[in-house]
Amino acid sequence: MVRYLRSVDVPEGRLILITPPPLCEAAWAQECLQQGCKLNRLNSVVGEYARACLQVAQDCGADALDLWSLMQKDGQDFSSYLSDGLHLSPKGNEFVFSHLWPLIEKKVSSLPFLLPYWRDIAEARPELSLLGDGDH
Repeated sequence: MVRYLRSVDVPEGRLILITPPPLCEAAWAQECLQQGCKLNRLNSVVGEYARACLQVAQDCGADALDLWSLMQKDGQDFSSYLSDGLHLSPKGNEFVFSHLWPLIEKKVSSLPFLLPYWRDIAEARPELSLLGDGDH
């Protein structure tokens, strides 16, 4: 994925790689049973993928969000972050957002504003604010 992004001229400094979240084996095993199969993933293997993701980020100079470690930090129960043991729940999505947003803000904070601030746009004739002389 990183090679492809490089090939289309996306600089590594704009990338944020995200590790997979941990796997709640008990919940995923239940989900697998309901689907008529046995447990087909292990959290330890997910951890190997997470470490590989972090290594790729380090090797190419990209930022990384280590969900696998963050969600398990200090032995916390991460099961509420997963809807079925594997996929993120609404609370899991909020967790990702709360940790991803600061990384995004850091990357975009130095970018120039290309359009006027929304409050500076003339409601009656927004085209003047966007395309006109810029005084509105």
